[in-house]
Amino acid sequence: MLKKFLLSTFLTISLILFNFSEPTYAEKIDNVQPGNAYLTEDSILSFKLLDKLDSNTAKKFDTIRFVLVKDITVKNKIVIPKDTVLSAVITKTHSSRILGQSGIIRLKINDYKINDTHTLHFKDDLKFKGGHNYANAAASIIIPFSGLLFKGKEVQYPPGTVIEYKLNDNLDLGINEAQLLSILP
Repeated sequence: MLKKFLLSTFLTISLILFNFSEPTYAEKIDNVQPGNAYLTEDSILSFKLLDKLDSNTAKKFDTIRFVLVKDITVKNKIVIPKDTVLSAVITKTHSSRILGQSGIIRLKINDYKINDTHTLHFKDDLKFKGGHNYANAAASIIIPFSGLLFKGKEVQYPPGTVIEYKLNDNLDLGINEAQLLSILP
């Protein structure tokens, strides 16, 4: 009986140690391939639109151009300097809908060539949402269910609008961090 107990205890402890002995790396970061350079969540991308961004007229696969207002940096090294013109493709869009749904536009930033051999790949979309129409919500309080027929707000930014876009998640740049830092001045 004691041998079975010791054997089962040993096996249990071995399994526990085996399961928790997975190596932990500093590179193990949510939404980022190990070793890749990335922009941290809560980073702010500042850019000025060169084309209008409007959920009423935008269509999937349209191209939107913008210029960076601030440098994009990784570990205090400038990866993309300010005044660089970048472009993005609309991956999803819809105008506002009834039931208070706001307009939405998702943009995928096109690849950026650092030099002849290295390219940044922005893996995730930037999402713009129109927001809630509070006047319609107030109307539905006065006349019950009337707000169900009202639409939400549209995404509407004219050319020249400066946008401070806060990242909600880490943004993988699709290039090894060591390589990136070695090629930057």
